[in-house]
Amino acid sequence: MKRVLTGRFMHETNTFSIQKTEMALWRRRDFHRDNEIPAAFRGTRSALGATFEAADKYGWTLIHPISANANPSGTVTDEAFEQIGGMMLEAAERQKPIDGVLLHLHGAMVVDSYEDGEGELLARLRRVLGPDVPVVVTLDLHANVTQQMADNASALIAFRTYPHIDQYERAWQGAELLQRSMSGEVKPKTVIARRPMIYGLDRGRTQKGPMAELIAKGEQLENSGEALVVSVCAGFSRANIRDVGPSVTVTVDMARGDARSHGQAVADEYMEYAWETR
Repeated sequence: MKRVLTGRFMHETNTFSIQKTEMALWRRRDFHRDNEIPAAFRGTRSALGATFEAADKYGWTLIHPISANANPSGTVTDEAFEQIGGMMLEAAERQKPIDGVLLHLHGAMVVDSYEDGEGELLARLRRVLGPDVPVVVTLDLHANVTQQMADNASALIAFRTYPHIDQYERAWQGAELLQRSMSGEVKPKTVIARRPMIYGLDRGRTQKGPMAELIAKGEQLENSGEALVVSVCAGFSRANIRDVGPSVTVTVDMARGDARSHGQAVADEYMEYAWETR
């Protein structure tokens, strides 16, 4: 029986807002601990709802220390980040051995001390779990995806709809990939491409236009087996940080000899199209 760490820690940070996102704001909206989480999410068409369904299907033992989702607002305080992130990290350390991780993050969290909140969290988690535990992460398509995030997550799976109505489906996609990874069927690795642009991809419109075109092309690659995951993110321009803007990440199976170089070529090709259509 595989032991899987899961949880949710989501914030879309507007660094131009003067309202800091303090711990009280997290607790006010959508904050659940431990056994409150299955009571709140089991049976729902949400990311965590899909995670519980996957655990039932695959026989996982789920470790679920925290689900926190604050309203979009200003920079997250160090205190809030350390408290909430610490709940995940402490559970990862205390509940070892952990066979896999399925986290639901936003991808545009900025903390007082860290421009890349998710990247910092994932780097710390890697230090706890080591390099070989598969870590699968779902993201909002308005994520500002960084190299640090790609380096520390085995797979990054972004939403494909705006408004975001596919969180359940993307979580199931992540769960299936995590199961394949834990069973040794695949060895996922994520590569990333970016360009020096703040806006692009029609700011994430998914009905038509360049964003929709790249998502459709990425799904064709997934269906053909050329890539495990292709994620296209429009970025979140209200974050005054170095790594703001659109990105393409491609998750490949490292069991295939040329997988990494092929995935990087795909990511670069897609981002070049995003640049040309800006």
